[in-house]
Amino acid sequence: MVAKLPEVYAEICMVLLFALIVLSQGTQIPAQRSQVNSWFASIIKPAKQRGRTVDPDVAKAEANPKIIKVKKGGGGDFDTITKAIASVPIGNNKRVIISIAPGVYKEKITIDRNKPFITLMGNPKNMPNVTFDGTTKKYGTVDSATIIAFSSYLLISI
Repeated sequence: MVAKLPEVYAEICMVLLFALIVLSQGTQIPAQRSQVNSWFASIIKPAKQRGRTVDPDVAKAEANPKIIKVKKGGGGDFDTITKAIASVPIGNNKRVIISIAPGVYKEKITIDRNKPFITLMGNPKNMPNVTFDGTTKKYGTVDSATIIAFSSYLLISI
């Protein structure tokens, strides 16, 4: 998994970037499959043609990402996702990829707004199972969620 991590991360970023571009263009994906390629080519331009349209903070953060490994039962940098997130400094300005090994993680995860540029990523072939038994009766509607994220520039693939 470690050798493929940058490739998977790049693919996730491309999908999210594509989604943002489509949303910003205000266009709809054509219903006819035969029209999709020409529609895509009309919206997505090579980086050189797009100029400086990427947020400078994002470009800087993505330049040198840090990888933190989470593995249930040990063998990673942390054994819980919560501990890995807690290790990210307040005011973080680098992409921090929290690579989560397969397994069941029973945690209530909160990512505060002062910890931007976090990516939670599992192995696409053997995803982790993140679960929490919060109920609306016990926590209320919003706080019963397994993952609550307030931060900017967050990517989740788990």
